Amino acid sequence: MFNVVTVAREYGSGGADIGRKVAELLGWVCLDKQIIDRVAALGRVDPTWAEEADEHASAWWERVMKSFRSGGPESYVGEGSAFGVDRDTLQQFTANVIEQAAKEGRCVVIGRSSQCVLNHHPNVFHTLVFAPLAEKIARMKLRHPSEHDLQALLRRVDSERTHYTQRYYGHDWSDRGLYHLCLNSILGIDACARLVVQTIQSSQVSDNRPILPN
Repeated sequence: MFNVVTVAREYGSGGADIGRKVAELLGWVCLDKQIIDRVAALGRVDPTWAEEADEHASAWWERVMKSFRSGGPESYVGEGSAFGVDRDTLQQFTANVIEQAAKEGRCVVIGRSSQCVLNHHPNVFHTLVFAPLAEKIARMKLRHPSEHDLQALLRRVDSERTHYTQRYYGHDWSDRGLYHLCLNSILGIDACARLVVQTIQSSQVSDNRPILPN
């Protein structure tokens, strides 16, 4: 049976709210901002910086600077502890936190490319939450009342998440083939959450799970 749920989400779709509701209905732990706290503790970094770097891949100039600290681009073989924690290292910590949570089970993991981190785990149920643009704009008006260009904000955050998954896992997070269930949140937070819970409770482990291509 499934004992872990991952929730990938378009920004503004309400995916995190659905994930929290799923956890509530199942009596499981929901891991969202808690992941940031655990990663910050592992890396011994400021939680504020860890939150800013969350779901952000390292920029090209960060990799160049790191390579020169290692003796130049031609000699770069990876980040060492002597150089501190950068976004690449933070991503490794994030994946470790997600893996550990999956071992313990009975949890809902929000974002952080968890659908890729846990793709080969047979007891993990992967969901994707999306929504029409108008629905996302309406939700973002409540969350960011002073933001003048909400469409640009939505594009920017989704682009950052796309780059994060592409860089570290080589896949497009919006690929429907990565998920067991894709939900349009226009149905409502509670309705979507109940659908996930009902599916989990009625499903048995099968061989027909979405597996990332090699």
